Amino acid sequence: MSKVVVINLGYGNLLAGFPNVTALLWEPENPRPLKFIGALPPAAELEAIYRRWQLIYQALYRTPGWRPRIKIDREDITNVSQVEFADICTQYVQLMDEWLNAEDFRNIDRQLRSHLHHSDEIQVILETDDDRLRRLPWHFWKILSDYPKAEIALSAPQYQRVEKSHHRKQMRILAILGDSNGIDITGDRSTLSEIPDAETVFLVEPSRQEVDEQLWDDRGWDILFFAGHSETQEGGNRGLLAINPRDKIGISHLKSALKTAINRGLQLAIFNSCDGLGLAKELADLQIPQIIVMGEPVADGVAHAFLVHFVKAFSRGSSFYLAVRQARERLEGLEDKFPCASWLPVICQNPAEVPMRWRSQPITETQQFSKVGDRTVGFIPLAVTLMMIIIRQLGLLQGWELKAYDHLMRSRPPEPPDSRILIVEVTENDVQLQKEYPISDATLTQLLQKLEPHQPRAIGLTLYRDLPVPPGHAELIAQMQKQSNLFAVCSVEKSDGEKVRSPVGIPKTQLGFDDVVIDPDGILRRHLLFMKRQPECQTKVSLSFALATEYLKAENIQPQMAEDGRIYMEKAIFDPIQPNTGGYKTLGTGGWSVMLNYRSGSVAKTLSLTEVLEGDFNPNLVKDKIVIIGVTTTSVNAKSFFTPYSVAQSRFKKVGGVTIQAQMVSQILSAALDGRPQIGVWVWWGEVIWIGLWSGVGSAIAWRIRGRIRMVGAIPVAIGLLYLLCYLLFLQSTWVPLIPPALALVIGYWSIVIGRLSLVIGHWSFDKGQGTNNKGLETNNKGQTTRD
Repeated sequence: MSKVVVINLGYGNLLAGFPNVTALLWEPENPRPLKFIGALPPAAELEAIYRRWQLIYQALYRTPGWRPRIKIDREDITNVSQVEFADICTQYVQLMDEWLNAEDFRNIDRQLRSHLHHSDEIQVILETDDDRLRRLPWHFWKILSDYPKAEIALSAPQYQRVEKSHHRKQMRILAILGDSNGIDITGDRSTLSEIPDAETVFLVEPSRQEVDEQLWDDRGWDILFFAGHSETQEGGNRGLLAINPRDKIGISHLKSALKTAINRGLQLAIFNSCDGLGLAKELADLQIPQIIVMGEPVADGVAHAFLVHFVKAFSRGSSFYLAVRQARERLEGLEDKFPCASWLPVICQNPAEVPMRWRSQPITETQQFSKVGDRTVGFIPLAVTLMMIIIRQLGLLQGWELKAYDHLMRSRPPEPPDSRILIVEVTENDVQLQKEYPISDATLTQLLQKLEPHQPRAIGLTLYRDLPVPPGHAELIAQMQKQSNLFAVCSVEKSDGEKVRSPVGIPKTQLGFDDVVIDPDGILRRHLLFMKRQPECQTKVSLSFALATEYLKAENIQPQMAEDGRIYMEKAIFDPIQPNTGGYKTLGTGGWSVMLNYRSGSVAKTLSLTEVLEGDFNPNLVKDKIVIIGVTTTSVNAKSFFTPYSVAQSRFKKVGGVTIQAQMVSQILSAALDGRPQIGVWVWWGEVIWIGLWSGVGSAIAWRIRGRIRMVGAIPVAIGLLYLLCYLLFLQSTWVPLIPPALALVIGYWSIVIGRLSLVIGHWSFDKGQGTNNKGLETNNKGQTTRD
């Protein structure tokens, strides 16, 4: 909707100035106006230069070839120079600019600019009944030139709304073609008769009685049009229309008929004739919503060109004010032949009425396409959503979605280390001090014996011991069989493709596999809990699950497998990943896994092998904890993995397998004891609705938001909102699609934009090659209605 600025100059005149100027601004979202005050200084020189400008202008219009739509006495005019007139025009505009730039008026200008946007449609209405003020070129006010969708109108100081009793589906136009002596108004008639989807009745040089009878028509009129000769008399207070070569009538002669026509829906009067401000002033007293007149004498060619441009813009959907501005500005191209042509069109507005809009669009082939577009725009989001679902199901977006998943994972706030876990790491320094690798069985036995007295709840050994590492192999076997809380690893497949058997003599109940599932891009995102038992690895549970289960025994918590495949463990519910979970669309089957919910930051406290062997540690770090033993040095060939965190570092860095096992154990314990949620996803139809919603948002932005800056700016805002919602949901451990709805939003937006552009191009092409046969109705000067 348009913003409306009503400026009341108050009492005063150009000689004395205007000390109390007020401006009211109505905004669509606010039913109450904003009010600003200012003043305008005296401008006697402005009145003087208007008189000089008018004298020369009228003299130019008496020259042969200009064919003004006013009957004038042609006299021999001397000393009329268009160069001199151009200088007067320049001085006139400069004085107008200086007057409106006065300090006392600048407050209104500044306040309006602070509340108006460059892309706003703005109706500026000037309330005054001073004929001199009404004739000034107000369109040179800089606020109008700075806002491309602003246009000014004149208004009487007093106005009111008229209740209308008729509502028509089709536009009805009463066109009076008056005295055409010396001018050619057939072009106006042709323009009006070619308006599709409008009933146009022509009165050609009618009598006063015929005009009166048509205005009383029971069906009413939307537009009253007059072309011919006219003039203003009595100091701008009265106008006359030459309806035929013999008769001139004024508004007062048709007062009752015009009142009735307005009550029956007459919204716009167009006087495409000379010097119509007197006509407008009289007609405004009858509270007609809008009037268009020419403020001074107008050449026949200028009047016709204005009508063509206005009808074309208005009937194709432009607002009334924008259509007038566009038509007025198009007259600038004629000013080499007809100076000041673009100064002439003037809107007179009843501020109590909403500006007229064209009731229905022309039914051309292109417009039919546009109507179809209105009806089918809702199907574009559906089509885009379907396309995105197909692309997603083919796995073409999986890489992008997993990258977005990694980003969201890294964006979570840091968490403290898990105090229930201790990592004993074999560092590079330990390897150098022990002067051995792999760590010998004897050293490992010594390590276990150092930990045992401090009563850890469980010990996880991620060092492979499928083969002896002398010396001390027999002692290690004995120690492992002695410690019932010790769990060792085996592997179905090592990094080099070989299998790793379990240590000799250790019970199967103290085994766990350390196999993981790596995504196609080489990043570990899933936590494998169970898989089929293999001959080389006689267990079906992961080391992480075995350690966590051992720890939770002391808490009287046992995992329960439900019929639906879920595992219930106190506060935790573990739901296995399905083949189409979240962004995974090429996820292979095999094993029972969940998303690995990494703990950001350090997962657990650490001790080095040397610190434990030397007893240089706090026993409380071990007591009732899960101790996981493994290698962290990168100088040896030990298991390590890329994670969502490590790939974001400047140099991609792998994370040791012992740290990954600690992450997995922490995930199970935190879920069971702390209620830390698992990373879950929506059901498939929820994701479809989500993607469709954002496709609709993109289409709505293109379809509903007006103004290029607003439209383009709305897309980043919408994507930012989408990202924020996805991030907030991910903080609650819900992984919802980010990339597919973002693409759907952009594609939905561009589908509408390109569709509109195609309609515009098609409309232009159609107009170039097609005409219309609808020429309306005509009433001849005998009162009989005939087809033209």
